[in-house]
Amino acid sequence: MKLILVSPSDKKDFELPFLLNMLEQGLPTYHLRKVKYSTRQLSNFIAEIPEKYHPRIVVHTHHKLAMKYDLKGIYLSRSHKKRKIKTWLRTNWFKLRKNDLQVSTSIRNIETLLEHQSKYNYVFLSPVFDSLTGNFQAAFSDQSIRTILKQSKYKVIARGGISVDNIKKSHELGFDGVVLYSSIWKTPNPVQEFQKIKAKFAELNLPME
Repeated sequence: MKLILVSPSDKKDFELPFLLNMLEQGLPTYHLRKVKYSTRQLSNFIAEIPEKYHPRIVVHTHHKLAMKYDLKGIYLSRSHKKRKIKTWLRTNWFKLRKNDLQVSTSIRNIETLLEHQSKYNYVFLSPVFDSLTGNFQAAFSDQSIRTILKQSKYKVIARGGISVDNIKKSHELGFDGVVLYSSIWKTPNPVQEFQKIKAKFAELNLPME
């Protein structure tokens, strides 16, 4: 089951030390979402991460850095998908140069999961659960999720309100993984929370991919 952590969107001095600790403890995938960073700023951030961890990093912006640093993949935002031809050309060029490049995106309309597009290795569906911060509510019923996931050919990752308390339910609903954000970054000790997540995966006998 995939375990993905999304970065804070702005600069946080505490982020890098906690991130390196979590990577050392086995965090499989880190989505680097820094929408206000320039190419140079994002490049400098990645350069501070030891090279051995670069294959676990996915960038949301400045996708060419995935080539420079041999990263795990790229994430296509709504704005990327609006520029269909340009994004298609760039993505295919990247995949020609790095055939194991992972491409991901987000989906908010659950029926879209039935319209399979093989260009995505996995997709986020959100919001699956009520927000941990109270900012939004779950958008889908359990029954609709179960029904669609049984039919979808996508690898679908649950996003929105994910915490240690609903990992088991995410798995039972049929998701291929979970995305963490607030349950890690909105807590006093992100590493301690990550350890709880790891322990829950082990308790449920789920591989942490």
